[in-house]
Amino acid sequence: MAPTDTTTSSSIPNSASSEDDLIVVDVSGLLMQTEDKDHSLVGFSDPIGIVAVSNGPSWRVDGLLEAANLTGIDIDIPQQPAWTAEDIDTFRRFKDPGAARKIGPGQTQCWMGHRHALSHALSRGWDTVLVLEDDVDWGINIKHQLAVVAPHVLAVTQFSSKATASQPYGHSWDMLWIGHCGDAIPPIEYTMPTAEPQQRIVHKSNRPICTFAYAVTASAATKILQYTDRGVSNIVSTDLRWWCQAGFLACVTVNPELFHHHKKSGEVNSEIAVREGWQDLAAPAMEDFTANIRYSARCNARAVALVSCQDVFDGNRAEAAS
Repeated sequence: MAPTDTTTSSSIPNSASSEDDLIVVDVSGLLMQTEDKDHSLVGFSDPIGIVAVSNGPSWRVDGLLEAANLTGIDIDIPQQPAWTAEDIDTFRRFKDPGAARKIGPGQTQCWMGHRHALSHALSRGWDTVLVLEDDVDWGINIKHQLAVVAPHVLAVTQFSSKATASQPYGHSWDMLWIGHCGDAIPPIEYTMPTAEPQQRIVHKSNRPICTFAYAVTASAATKILQYTDRGVSNIVSTDLRWWCQAGFLACVTVNPELFHHHKKSGEVNSEIAVREGWQDLAAPAMEDFTANIRYSARCNARAVALVSCQDVFDGNRAEAAS
């Protein structure tokens, strides 16, 4: 296992097996408002695109664009087709007696939205695409965080060639799962050193859930589209997780995530929950907050001073940072 090379990261002993590689990454020293006017993200293969999965104008899109403007990122938001109920039922194999599982119409439309985003990326000729759900949020220092993560992706994937400016992550992966709501850290053969606050771990994907943000190569996007061409029986995060576990996709997770979905005061939390009739999950949020993101780009896009709206349990939420 390759040693870490961040300025203040914890060192990991070389006793873990190659199947269980993980790296501790220190991001505690990266609090800064970026003035970088380059509207691309650090890393991935050129050309890279960023595309949002969205079904139209909403508070989600408004906040997404404000956060993107604050952090100097360009995002494509392709208009989704007006899928009919028949389109949705066909894709979820609703009338197929051999389908292993039935998923709801809202969950199905979410999958179709991700497919549409991947198709859009391929039509643009991008080598790599970062797919974002339209309620996603990230830190104001996201470019610097990604720059710190990049060499550790190389280490975890055991990329042997020298990374280039256009490929700091190498190309020994299909999917980087950088926005999720949890992934189990793979078992290791030694005791982890005590993790300090603001550290993250880069590891081979194990059991990630949620698809807030992920990067895929063009070849991986093509495989996903081909594999789902005749419909699905599972939600998008389940299928992607299974394909990572099976080795159909080579996947790497940043844990905790760099992107998480934002909840806005007074607004419905989940369009899928509304469509499926899940009243508890559809309830409006009481306050603006983003879990696991210390200095939210969405919150700071409208703030006059640096604020944190990190978590509904965070006593410093939406207060000026010291």
